[in-house]
This record gives sequence, structure tokens and C-alpha cells, in this order.
Amino acid sequence: MIESSLKINRFLLGYCQMLVGDIADERLAEQPLAGVNHPAWILGHLAYSADGAATLLGGQKSLSREWLVKFGRGSKLSSVRSDYPSKAELVATLERTFEHARQLAAAATPEQLAAPHRNAFFADALPHVADLCSFLLTGHLSLHLGQLSSWRRMIGLPALF
Repeated sequence: MIESSLKINRFLLGYCQMLVGDIADERLAEQPLAGVNHPAWILGHLAYSADGAATLLGGQKSLSREWLVKFGRGSKLSSVRSDYPSKAELVATLERTFEHARQLAAAATPEQLAAPHRNAFFADALPHVADLCSFLLTGHLSLHLGQLSSWRRMIGLPALF
């Protein structure tokens, strides 16, 4: 199961690169409609979730407290572009955190993967580390890439998939 999640994650990150490739840095915090997640937040949030997957697998958090406040659950969107890191930093952090999570997942023992996790929000539906990690590597990533794809259409950019 983890092998498949790792393969899907690599595919989705390639799709992510396509989605953001033609977006100018200065547009990353645009909100064409109130409440729409913009690319700066989406990219930062996905890096945050990858960092969370790494900690589930026994790794250390690599993102700053400021990053967690800006991009974690319950964070508030800002349409001020300077409130967020550059496009290059967002994309590099996203790639680095998912690479770290994939490495830890690939090296995880069956006992690690079968262990329960402490995230109460997902405990009933995804009770084991493998379940939640697979979701963070695939389903959660896909959900937010769908938001990014919709955002592109809202600002007049073409669909890519």
C-alpha cells in the first residue's frame, strides 16, 4: 500500500509543478472569490501536511513555528502577497518536505505503519499510521491540487488535466 502511495505522490507533485509553472509569483495570493484558497496558501499548507506525515513516521518537524501558524489547520488566508514566501521557496519547501516523508515511509517497518496515531480528527476513519500517511501523500494532496486547478480557471488560465 505505501509503495502505491509513494508512486501516486510523485505523480501528483509533477502535476503540481504543471499547475504552478505558468503562474507569476505576484499572483499567488490572489483571491478571485472570497474564501477561495489561493496558490500561496495551498503550496504552504501542502508542505505543512507533508511535514506532518514525516512526524507520523518518526521524523522531526522541519518547518518553523511561523510556517505552522501561517499554513496549518485553522490558519487565515491573506490576500497580501508579501505575507507569504516566494514561489521558489514555497515550491522548494513542498518538494523537500514530501521527499522527506516519502523516504521515511519507504523505510518504515510494518509495526510503525500498523501503529495508531494521535490525530483525533482522523482517528475513526484512518486509525493507523499507514492510513493517515497514505491519505496525506495522496488524497489530501489531490484535494488541494483540485482547488489549485479551479483557482487557475477562475483567473482565466487553462485547465491542465
